Amino acid sequence: MGEGTADGSLQQAYEAMVSAEVGPFLRERGFDASDSRFQRRREPLYDMIDFQADWHNGSMPWHGFFVNVGVGSVEVDSACPGDERVGHPLKGSLLQRRWEQLVPDLPYEVRFDRRTDMGQLAAALCDGLDLVLAEMERIGTTEQLVRYAVDNNLLIEYDRTCRYLAATDDIATLTEYVTTLHDFFGHQDRWSIFNRNISAAVGRWARVLQERGVLDPIAAR
Repeated sequence: MGEGTADGSLQQAYEAMVSAEVGPFLRERGFDASDSRFQRRREPLYDMIDFQADWHNGSMPWHGFFVNVGVGSVEVDSACPGDERVGHPLKGSLLQRRWEQLVPDLPYEVRFDRRTDMGQLAAALCDGLDLVLAEMERIGTTEQLVRYAVDNNLLIEYDRTCRYLAATDDIATLTEYVTTLHDFFGHQDRWSIFNRNISAAVGRWARVLQERGVLDPIAAR
């Protein structure tokens, strides 16, 4: 395996590693595969792992990829009709991170070349995924996932989080979250975009948030 595949293709070496070693490792843990994406259900949650190719692949003497992870909830999805999970592979997940953001000792990018022992690389990759899955599994309910979003997300699915909190009438947590967003972005020009998106997401709660000083009235057109 140190020379990649028989024809020297790094892409084929990568595909063989995922097919023969990484895929079975994840399937044993409940994941289904679709190309370089893996998903499993942990009702009411779903976990996603996506291997994102480096766009330099094919033009460099190495092959690289990033490991993206996500956790979403069917309960959040149900409360946010029309927010389709399309485009970005982790779209809709309230937890969207690179794996090293959950386990800081893991590499930002995984790279290998024709000198790499692919068996050792696969073993290291699976060990890293094991650590990541343990972190993902710390979140076991929609409530915990939403709490994670409120504590950690400024840009990621902020309007979706607000929509869910409004739909479940959790005005206390909604106020807390919008206050955080207002404190961080309120002095910036782009706050008008946040303000508009949040107002649309929270519906009838927008007036309450305006009265609490964390949203601005939307000017009539």
